[in-house]
Amino acid sequence: MSPDHAVTAALATAWTTLVLAAAGLRTRPHHRLPPPHPTAVDAPPRPRAALRRRWVTRLGAAINAAAPTRPAAAESRERADRRTGWAALASLALLTPAPALAPVPLAVAIAVPTLAARTHRRRQSAALVDQLPDVVGLLALTTAAGLPVSAAVTAIADRPGGPLGAALAQAAAHVLHGGSLADALAHLVAAGPEVRPLADALTHHDRYGTPLLPALERVGIEARARRRRHAEEAARRLPVTLLFPLVLTTFPAFVALTIVPLLAGSLGSLSP
Repeated sequence: MSPDHAVTAALATAWTTLVLAAAGLRTRPHHRLPPPHPTAVDAPPRPRAALRRRWVTRLGAAINAAAPTRPAAAESRERADRRTGWAALASLALLTPAPALAPVPLAVAIAVPTLAARTHRRRQSAALVDQLPDVVGLLALTTAAGLPVSAAVTAIADRPGGPLGAALAQAAAHVLHGGSLADALAHLVAAGPEVRPLADALTHHDRYGTPLLPALERVGIEARARRRRHAEEAARRLPVTLLFPLVLTTFPAFVALTIVPLLAGSLGSLSP
């Protein structure tokens, strides 16, 4: 590669990094209190910035319409559209100086939400598998003590935490507001397919009056077996996961302590 091409590629890479960083700073959520109502002394909003953000968001929405997955929440969808719009502008800016690097910002902006959603689903599934046996045990304990299913769900709603705890809290709030148990169990089903056996057992008991404790015992056995299988799979993946940091930390030190002195000594002996 000639020096001119190297300088052009370096400038194009720096421009792409700056544009993506600016887009991430613009779309990063801020966990702060909502601003107060505007008063007469407040500065008026900037119409040009709002118009520019709106057009960038529309451009990103048009591009994301053909993407394989999209975020579910409206706020996340708007952030993803805005990030894709800025990436598209960066790709257009790279067409003249570095045409080969022009698709990189847009491809990264489209792939990152998809990978993030896939990682979130994988982590949520693992959390549900890990929490389900404990929740089944709590339900079996409370119902064996004489509580009905709706009261048992309300009693243990704040215990588990995590995604299953959030689903139980929504179901308990639905029951406390006068909703039926069948509608409340829909929140458990929405948490993930891992909770379907528990929701089916509770639904059959509420609708048909089937014995609950044997069904919970069967669900608990299956949930514990699934959790054991997931733990074994994670243990089998651990050596492969540790291989990358081991190579990245040990191999450079091995080269620096063994191969580099040998090469230096060999070059020193070859010099006149």
